[in-house]
Amino acid sequence: MIDESRMRVKELKRRIRNVTLHTEDYYRIAYGYDATGIRGSCVGVAFPESECDLALIIKNANSLGIPIIPRGAGTGFSGGSVPVDGSLVVSTEKIRRVLSFDREMNEVEVESGIVNGKLQDYLKPFGFFYPPDPASYKVSTIGGNIAENAGGPRAYKYGVTRRYVRSLKWITSTGEYLESQQGGPTAFLIGSEGTLGFIYSARLAVFPIPKARKTFLLGASGDGDTMNLASDLLHSGFRPSVLEFIDSKTIRCVAEYLGILSILENRGDSSYLFLEVEGTEIETDEQQRHLNDYCECHGLTLTTAEKEEDREILWELRRSISPSLARRSITKVNEDIALPLGKLPEAVVRIHELARDKRLDCYIFGHCGDGNLHINIMTDRRNKKEMERAGEFVENLFLYVIAAGGTLSGEHGVGITKRPFLSLAFSPGELRLQEKIKGVIDPGSTFNPGKYFDNIMEEVG
Repeated sequence: MIDESRMRVKELKRRIRNVTLHTEDYYRIAYGYDATGIRGSCVGVAFPESECDLALIIKNANSLGIPIIPRGAGTGFSGGSVPVDGSLVVSTEKIRRVLSFDREMNEVEVESGIVNGKLQDYLKPFGFFYPPDPASYKVSTIGGNIAENAGGPRAYKYGVTRRYVRSLKWITSTGEYLESQQGGPTAFLIGSEGTLGFIYSARLAVFPIPKARKTFLLGASGDGDTMNLASDLLHSGFRPSVLEFIDSKTIRCVAEYLGILSILENRGDSSYLFLEVEGTEIETDEQQRHLNDYCECHGLTLTTAEKEEDREILWELRRSISPSLARRSITKVNEDIALPLGKLPEAVVRIHELARDKRLDCYIFGHCGDGNLHINIMTDRRNKKEMERAGEFVENLFLYVIAAGGTLSGEHGVGITKRPFLSLAFSPGELRLQEKIKGVIDPGSTFNPGKYFDNIMEEVG
């Protein structure tokens, strides 16, 4: 089988000789895993520089029976870009241009390999921004954000990626180059985790930057109480653009990492809400007064950042959560579940209980405005018994989430890690329908085989 795969990629290299394709071991190893640390094996890594390159690679790989693994920055936490044996990783890192920007239409067209943060940098001098901003925005690509339907801290006000995709240019498994408007194939491609087609470029809606923004860190008591506080704040008339939850263990971890423990004001046992308001000067001032009055009335600790440099400090705190947790252990299990908002206070308490039952170190944070929580279990993959307990925790977590009316993932996708649990969330009929969609759009299973709804029924049946 190895010799056959080598022969296939050798022939592919001959057919696409003007396109960069590396088969050296160090490329195959470097592109063989993503942020999960799960390792796969590929026959090579291709680097298209145009839509023509991309179509040529896919057409010829398909005819030779070589599966295609689309890859952006590899920041995914579900194993979505981990290659399978005999596959070809196709990286988007050389297709990363801004193709056009129309200020009158409030839209920009970009190639899929552009990093989210680079797009933000391009738009800022024009007075615009792109709302979806995952914590990995400085690294993750727009193509990957679309494939996972990413959200981010601003999702409470602005929603997730799907809302901003006006059209996609993409390549089918036969190498056909198509442009699809909102609805139709575009609706299937967003969130499909690279299993249906290869996105070359996207036309995206963008917004003018608000005139004023103010950012806050609100300290409260226990985890469940803090979630109840978030709900009560909203009912009081407070209208944030960002509404994030950070539990007490996580906030201390990230504050230590950044060397800003003083910001916690000796309240290390507290959970926190990370908040931002935006709009006109009058609107943000009004929201700030509302929040100040609320905190004074309830005896709550509030840290306020009005100047841009102070806002950056608080945003650095929020976006440094994941790297700060990476110092806590050799590996970690990272799950992102979504629940109805009313279930969140009970959920954070219950999830910590589930972790304690398995003697695991658990950290919770996330977008409590739209019910999306990130659950991080610190592990050591060398400790077999600990990893077994972590696996049992994940299963118990998903059973609890589904029973509470939630979903297995908010924005990280299914990939490899959540495939075994799909039958908890979907009926056999729903799974068969998803498999049929895959069969119609990608009949030969060329794109990202072994992920999400590819051959689901063989596994769960």
